[in-house]
Amino acid sequence: MIMAIDKSKYIGKFVEEGFENISAVETLLFEIKDGGSVQDDLVTLMRALHTLKGSARMLEFKNIESLAHNLETVFSSLKEERITLNDKAVRLLLAGLDELKNGVNKIKNGEADDIQTAVFQKELTALSANEDYSVPGGAAAGAGAPPDEKPASAAKLNKLEEAKSESIRISLEKINGIIHSMAALQSLEITARNIARDTESINDAFRQFSRHTNSNQPFTSSALQEFRSIELMASKLGSLVKNYAVDAGNHIRSAYDSVISLRMLPLSTALETYPRYVFTIASELGKQVKIKIEGAENEIDKNLIESLSEVFLHMIRNSIDHGIETPEERRAAGKNETGLLTIRCIRESGNMKITIADDGKGINIEGIRTKIVDKGLVSKEAAAALSEEELINFIFQSGFSTAEKISNVSGRGVGMDAVKSNIERMKGSIAIQTTSGEGTVFTISVPLSMAALMGFPISSGGMKFIIPANFVDTVMLINTKEIITVVDRPGIKYNGKIIKLFYLHHILKIQADEKKSDNDSIFVVIVQAYEETVAFAVDQINSIRQVILKTLPSFMEQMEMLSGVVLSEDYEMIPALHIPTVIKMARRTKTIDMKKRHVDYDRMRKSILVVDDSGPTRDIERDILEAEGYKVDTAVDGSEALAKAKNFHYDLICTDIAMPNMDGFMLTENIRKNDSLKNIPVIVVSSKGGEKDQNRAALLGANRYIIKSSFNNQNLISAVRDLIGEAHG
Repeated sequence: MIMAIDKSKYIGKFVEEGFENISAVETLLFEIKDGGSVQDDLVTLMRALHTLKGSARMLEFKNIESLAHNLETVFSSLKEERITLNDKAVRLLLAGLDELKNGVNKIKNGEADDIQTAVFQKELTALSANEDYSVPGGAAAGAGAPPDEKPASAAKLNKLEEAKSESIRISLEKINGIIHSMAALQSLEITARNIARDTESINDAFRQFSRHTNSNQPFTSSALQEFRSIELMASKLGSLVKNYAVDAGNHIRSAYDSVISLRMLPLSTALETYPRYVFTIASELGKQVKIKIEGAENEIDKNLIESLSEVFLHMIRNSIDHGIETPEERRAAGKNETGLLTIRCIRESGNMKITIADDGKGINIEGIRTKIVDKGLVSKEAAAALSEEELINFIFQSGFSTAEKISNVSGRGVGMDAVKSNIERMKGSIAIQTTSGEGTVFTISVPLSMAALMGFPISSGGMKFIIPANFVDTVMLINTKEIITVVDRPGIKYNGKIIKLFYLHHILKIQADEKKSDNDSIFVVIVQAYEETVAFAVDQINSIRQVILKTLPSFMEQMEMLSGVVLSEDYEMIPALHIPTVIKMARRTKTIDMKKRHVDYDRMRKSILVVDDSGPTRDIERDILEAEGYKVDTAVDGSEALAKAKNFHYDLICTDIAMPNMDGFMLTENIRKNDSLKNIPVIVVSSKGGEKDQNRAALLGANRYIIKSSFNNQNLISAVRDLIGEAHG
């Protein structure tokens, strides 16, 4: 008698393997479409479909078996090069895979595998025979849905569901790692018993020696030998305890790492569904886009996977919609018709660095400048003065979008705001680099685990903090003479730019002894968040180390500038700073607070008056001089300059010739006639290059003459230094 198979015992395994095989087919489909190792990928793909077909046959799921067979036939024709894989064929195959998922999902829910087998058999058979075919409309209804909007019947994100689940599958390798770590910890018990035994031996010897000394008997050679024996035992015990502490620390860290690894999932959990998403979105927008993913095997905390998936979703959508051009636009720009979107994942010092790069048109910086004025976010004058980094930062504001029109894909100004919020929750950072006509690169850095991070221990105002390493560009020790003042705020030169310098204890409103920290040198941490780079002056910096991050105690939960706490070796609770929030606080720090520690320093700086009726020329000269540390004031003509010179002290005056009201010749003459001003050096910077004008300026008392056609920062600074020396000299 033939016994019927009890399907219930095998359903769970069938569903699990079914989703895995369908997911593998979908991933390989896009690799084949993009022209990878086609024949090898086809063999692997067909093996996955064959496995699904065989399992369905064993459990008598006839519809799934039939559809898997029809799909297998199409790929067989492709392998034999009887058909090609165009976009329409990909849409039909994806619709067929969706129908397979639908069937597996029904079985998971205890239903029959009632799917549209006949409809797909007709179209797939036509495709495999290289005949006319169509894509069934109802079956592909969910094909265009992004990963967070999929129909309930689709199981495309089965792996992502695992990230959201309260349970995950754990590899035997990880379990073996924990067993090994526990065995190592158990070995410490033997060492601990030896330490306890030796400690008791020392105590016994010490008690005997104590009785001898209390009896007032004279020291004999035997007593001295007994004392030396105690010394040797104590030395041995001390060495044993020292080694034990090192071994215990190593084994405990290893055990902790093993346990933490249980929460780690590969980034492919979030990334492997995106080739299809890119194909769908690009098709909707009439674009051709290829996605390349590197480093997806790297693992990250399960709790971060879901948030990262949302970040990837918005970033990819923006890159395709705003960045990558249409095939016609790309041809006109001399590019390949197919745009390239690259996601690269790399582990760096306890962090995961993820770059999302496209080879599109780049971010329209001037478009942002215009839009922020049109939306009333800043004045036209303020917008004109904003740097590229400051302008790019606006894309993270809620409601702001660079899209020219709203579409189903993007344009409502919520995507990048959501990206920023998610990255902040993950204690991470994001930076943007864009080049017009070449593309944009988004660099995201998040800790590998929410429970552990790499950080720099620092102290400021007598308090200790941890600065997470993923926000740190570099740390340095600088001389206070290197500090310059720009618009009444301290700054330093870094990578060819001037960045603002903030004293961390001022930002955090920590009362500190200013005199105590009044040194020639200060420690500086250069940090970056959301395209803003600033310097924090601190009292002390220690080397980078891995720390265990714990949640904030209830009484600290409202402190937004903190992301958690760590315990030091002395069991001291040290707060970890949330750098984006600290930078926001720094922006609100009053100028007077920033100047407290450098009042005397500021008085020593030499002052220059720049006189020119051209605003851009004044700005250029001022920026050059301020970059070298000089204090700079400006005037629009000779009349205003003379009035200022009579009321304020200037070490040097730099003037144009042709100006209204009072020109540079008359200004120079008036300066030389005034007893209190006559010793101030004068540099003429003028477009008048004739010998007659130069001789006239010299006769009136000008010390240097620079022609604007040959003007540059070197000859200006050289002339200034020749006349008055360095800014702080």
